[in-house]
Amino acid sequence: MHIIFIRHGDPDYENNTVTEKGAREAQYLAERIARWNVTDFYVSPYGRAQDTLKPALLKTERTAVTLPWLREFDHHVIDPLSGKERSCCWDWMPRYFYKEQKFFDRKRWFNVKPLRQKDIEKHYREVCDGFDALLAQYDYTRDSRDCAIYNCLPHLTEEAAAVDTHLLAQQEDLDSKNLVFVCHLGVMFALIAHLTGMSPVQLWQGCYVAPTSVTVLGAEERVPGEVVFRVQQFGDVRHLAEHGEPASACGFFGNLFDL
Repeated sequence: MHIIFIRHGDPDYENNTVTEKGAREAQYLAERIARWNVTDFYVSPYGRAQDTLKPALLKTERTAVTLPWLREFDHHVIDPLSGKERSCCWDWMPRYFYKEQKFFDRKRWFNVKPLRQKDIEKHYREVCDGFDALLAQYDYTRDSRDCAIYNCLPHLTEEAAAVDTHLLAQQEDLDSKNLVFVCHLGVMFALIAHLTGMSPVQLWQGCYVAPTSVTVLGAEERVPGEVVFRVQQFGDVRHLAEHGEPASACGFFGNLFDL
């Protein structure tokens, strides 16, 4: 199985859609998606995500399921430095982030005071539980909240699993399901953290993906019937580069390196 996260196109936040640039990005993305063997499409209820996926759905004559919990993780908190309400629970000032060691703990990051005050753990659990319930429909059930192993119908035999193939350039396609999720940077990083067993704050603070970028997690079944997910591609924008369209820096506090 592959889980494919796509960030929405360059956003027009005021009008809940994408900009003219974002619309171009969505068209180039649609050309790329049309080459994929997609099992199912899922999308955030927010307009900027819906409008990003629309050209691909038209091109492939497919439909998507809108998931309420796939909305942006834009829950407000009180900034401890300014005392003012802020529109998300990440993008902390660097010295505050590095000073607070709980941010780095996958089991305690939501116990930092501004997050605890707004019950961010509850919102995070809603996202993770929603995602796990969806994966269960494809016969992937999580071992536990604290263990990012998913039990599945065995694709490997015990004999095949005993053979070390990890240095091979090509591997057998054990499960050809490809699930596409068009959503937002914040909720995407929350889910990647859940799937890989880390604190999402480290991703929110340390990573960036541009609008319409593609991030792929692949399933590894080293033990028959047990799967873990591993990032294969992160923030890929080759569909923009192919058309000479620069990636948007929206959400980044600086310039992007032009490849």
